[in-house]
Amino acid sequence: MPLAPSTTTGRLQIGDQWNAITIIAHSQTHPLKAICELTENAIDAGARHIRIVRRRSKGHLYLELEDDGRGVAADDTGLPDFERIATHLCDSMKRHLTATQRRGVHGEFGIGLLSFWSLGEELRMISGGNGAPLRELCLVRGQQEYEIRPVKGRLAAVGTRVVVGPLLDATKNLVTGEKIARYLSAELRDRIRATGVAIDVADPVARRQMRVTPREFEGERLEIPRRYDTPLGDVSVELYVRADDAIDPAGIALCKDGTRVLATVTELLPFQHAPWNDRRLVGLIDFEPLTLAPGTRSGVVPDAAFEALVAVAPAIERDILEALASREQAEAERASRQLLKQVHKAFASALADLPAEDYLFFDIPKQSPVLQSNTAGAGESLAVRGADAAGGPTDPRATPTLFAVEPGPLATIRITPRHPRRPPGRGCRLVATAVDARGVEVVAGLAWSWKLVAGAATLEPDGEACVVTSATMGMVVVEAMARQFLIEATDRVDVKFVEPTQGEGDGGRGLPSYRLEAEHGQPWRSRYDSAANEIVINSAHRDFLASRSSPARHRRYIGKLYGKEVVLTNFPHESPAEVMERLIEVTLRTEDAL
Repeated sequence: MPLAPSTTTGRLQIGDQWNAITIIAHSQTHPLKAICELTENAIDAGARHIRIVRRRSKGHLYLELEDDGRGVAADDTGLPDFERIATHLCDSMKRHLTATQRRGVHGEFGIGLLSFWSLGEELRMISGGNGAPLRELCLVRGQQEYEIRPVKGRLAAVGTRVVVGPLLDATKNLVTGEKIARYLSAELRDRIRATGVAIDVADPVARRQMRVTPREFEGERLEIPRRYDTPLGDVSVELYVRADDAIDPAGIALCKDGTRVLATVTELLPFQHAPWNDRRLVGLIDFEPLTLAPGTRSGVVPDAAFEALVAVAPAIERDILEALASREQAEAERASRQLLKQVHKAFASALADLPAEDYLFFDIPKQSPVLQSNTAGAGESLAVRGADAAGGPTDPRATPTLFAVEPGPLATIRITPRHPRRPPGRGCRLVATAVDARGVEVVAGLAWSWKLVAGAATLEPDGEACVVTSATMGMVVVEAMARQFLIEATDRVDVKFVEPTQGEGDGGRGLPSYRLEAEHGQPWRSRYDSAANEIVINSAHRDFLASRSSPARHRRYIGKLYGKEVVLTNFPHESPAEVMERLIEVTLRTEDAL
């Protein structure tokens, strides 16, 4: 009987180191990300200015990056320690820094240089370090050997120069000065702001030169907290709301201490739902403790830091949804007010063009009529506007005087109420007031007369007052005249005799406003609330939802509902055929304005 095998332990090892290096080098396939890696190395070295140049030499394209940072750390002889860089892949010197020294430093894997394989055929890194003679590290794509050699000349500034080239055929058209600047502005947005580093990109091939400026998000900032607490540190959130029709698909980026890790956080499974996938939202989430995926540097390791971010996400989501709902409500109210103005304007124009005696229910605002003041001895007529018209006499009660003023000659009269409404058979008392050109009330020396201009009614005049009564529904026009010696002044009002609705008083009623009310599954589109003088629109109706596909379509839909309620309110007892005729009548006069 065979014996059970004994337990064996050991340590994982790399079977083929060069094959491992090749795998690591090929893990970075994004050429612009490779340029970002080289730029971040310069920022980690304390550079205050970085210059990136895309140039042509002997028919080939090269990329050159020069900075004024600390340069490559020196070895025991004082020369740049290129040998350690070449022989300590995956063991960055930055890993051995103290916590204080690591503050603001991002590199930690020691594989950033290998990303040049996605850019060009060769990498040459030149550094002197504290005035030492210049030396150069040369790496060739696909080759295990490296070379360190002296270099003549000097750098424009103390620091490091990296030259990559010739650029690969698959890369040279992707790596242009404009694309480099645009990519770095998003990728290093907050690192540029935090460090104040100046990054210039020159592209003599395309004759372009530009400064990399931190990307500014379009839209309006969403009012939510900027920081959320976790056991491992704060999560910074900066979000903006764009228009619904924004073309750019950019979303909410995930960053680590100012450097973008993912273009959109929805690449992570726990964030593949609303509101993170809302196309209106742009911005970033920044969490410094995140651990980057070493190979691509464009992902995160699912560790404790990632779990802390996922744990705080629901709180951020709640705040986003509440802020969006509040914003949408405010926008809807503003849109409704603007839409109501357009609808009122269209219907005021339409109803003013229709017979007033037919459309009795709503009072259309009109300018005060021109009042005639005649002086017989002068043989001419003087047109004077009513007391409430622009430029005319003011109400004497609105402008008190310090001393009593003697009234001048009669100028105008005004009948109140201006928009009276009474049920048939009930009298309506009208009162006329006379004023001079300064708005001072005139009492003495006046002779009053009243007459019926249009409609069927009876008048009971009593000096400056008159009671008008009509037994039938309809509108009557009443005119008052005041005479002072040879001066005459007149005014008119329309008195409507209609059956009152619930909640309606004796005063006039202007065009109704509207409000939205969602009743899911109900067939009604709109109804008139007479107590509030509002048209209630069912915002859950499928036609309402379909109308919101465009502002113009939505405006026309609201206008049609408005027209329906105006016609039904004015003609409640008419036959369906007559109501339809009236609806066409109103629609014809409003469609151009809507």
